Amino acid sequence: MISDPVADAALRGLSSALLGLLDHGTRPPCADGSNAWTDEDHEVRAKVAPHCDDCEIRPRCHDFADTARPRITFGVFAGIDYTATTRKAKTA
Repeated sequence: MISDPVADAALRGLSSALLGLLDHGTRPPCADGSNAWTDEDHEVRAKVAPHCDDCEIRPRCHDFADTARPRITFGVFAGIDYTATTRKAKTA
């Protein structure tokens, strides 16, 4: 497997940001214990996506999702539904 320095940096950045939140006794909205962020139903994912708007680590989450290898193809990251079928429907 070939390493991607940009993807590796994004993963480290997200991991660091998540640990920082935990150190302060907080969690991101997606750590609510539900599976809504990866629910099969696009309407459920659409309801939770706006909860990312005020998340302080949203930029790190976005960087991770955009550079991850293999590509993220399902679920909500940084308020964006990366599910392939949802993204196609929005662009059609």
